[in-house]
Formats: sequence, structure tokens, C-alpha cells
Amino acid sequence: MRKALGVLLVLLLAAPAFATMSAARLEEIATKDVIPEIQMAAGLALVDYYAANKTETELKELATGGATEAIRTAATLALSRVWIGKDLEYRDLIELVNDPGQPAALRAAAVDALLEFLIEKKDSTLETIYTLGRTAEMRYAGAKAYFFKNRGKFKLADLEAICLDDTNPDGYRKAAAELLAGNYLFPPTTAKSQGELEDQALNGKNEYLRYAASQALFTLVVQSDLSEVDLLKKVTSFYLNEAFTEEYKDAYIRALAARWAAGL
Repeated sequence: MRKALGVLLVLLLAAPAFATMSAARLEEIATKDVIPEIQMAAGLALVDYYAANKTETELKELATGGATEAIRTAATLALSRVWIGKDLEYRDLIELVNDPGQPAALRAAAVDALLEFLIEKKDSTLETIYTLGRTAEMRYAGAKAYFFKNRGKFKLADLEAICLDDTNPDGYRKAAAELLAGNYLFPPTTAKSQGELEDQALNGKNEYLRYAASQALFTLVVQSDLSEVDLLKKVTSFYLNEAFTEEYKDAYIRALAARWAAGL
């Protein structure tokens, strides 16, 4: 296995077109590469391209039936961008996001479009949504709107406590983790170093604290002077390696995707 992985890495690093890959090349990698993490990086690099070049119907089809998780994720995120600001009805969005019978990819894609309506709702309404929503996406949408409206009320310690409290709804904890990630970056009094974020993304007490660290770590990695080759080596090292958490891997996968996307 180690020998095979070494051969794969040599092949990847030897490809001269990697620095300026086309959308077709990224789609090929997202569909056929044997390393899932490399597939996902290529898929995420396609999001902006998909949003600008594919129809809504095409994105729906790819989001629900794409050949790989990487392609389905790319289409879901692209569809989310297409739906933001589009003339969609609140009732239609609620029915989609709150319906367990709808494909999870479409529910996820509709969350940000729904937020445009939810941020105008009363806190009590949002609390009901993130507590009693029928799907994880609905609960997350309600919580995301709630924290957007009340972000100044929560300090770092408050958000960490929310993430650690198992009695809180899942969407509420996820939205709190996203706000917490910002606190890990700014202001300087609460900011964590890259080393501290890496440690938390690997060893955080639960998935929500690891997720918060991962979101902040991604920002620092993107801003760092880490080369594309080094990022590629890092992501390749995740293959079949149980030493890394999904949250830790995600920060570097997204950073590699950002580098590839910049070349489109």
C-alpha cells in the first residue's frame, strides 16, 4: 500500500498541468482519482465554475445523482449560490428544506436562500425552527439566522459551551461553531495560532469544536505561503490514514481546492 501511494504521489506531482487545470481536468480528477480527498479537492474547485456555467436543472441532477461524492458536493454548493437572490418563494423553500422526503442535497442547497427570509423573523420563531425543525437542514437554517441576528451577544466561552452541550439541537451547535470559528481568528485577544487550531481540529472534544477549528484553520492555510505542491502532498497523506479527523482533513482539502479554483 505504501509503495502504491508513493507511485500515486509521484504521478500527481509530475503532472505539469496541475497548476493551471481546466474544468474538464478537474472533473476527471473529481470522478476518477483513486484518493477520495483529492477527488473532493477537485470537486470543490469546480463550485464557482459550475455556478456560472451549468443550468439549474443540470445542477439538480448532478447534486442528486453525480458519479462521486465530490461531484455531488460541487453541484450542491453551486446550486446554493444560484438560488441565493433568485426569485424563490418562502413557502416553497420551507417545504423543501423541512421535508425529510426531499433529497438531502437539495435541502442543503436551499438553506442559504431560505436565510434571506429567516433573518427577518422574530427570535422566538427562529428558536422554534432550530428546535423543532423536521430535518437537520431546517434546524441549521433557523440557527444560522438566529446567530446572524444575535452574533454580538455571544462571547467565545459562550459559543464553546453551546458546542459542548449535548442537549442543544444539532443545527444550533453547528451554527454556533461557525460563529466560534470567527472568534478563533479575530480579535487578537481570542485568536488561536495555526498550531492551536490544528491541535483542536485533531483532538477537539467533539465534532463541533473540531469543526470550528477547521473553519478557522482553512483561512490560515489559504493565507499561508504553503505551496500548491506542499498542499497536494499534505492532502495525499490523508489517504487511508486514520490519524487525521475529517475536520482536520477538510481544512487542507478546501485550501487545495481554493488554489486549483484560482487557476480556472
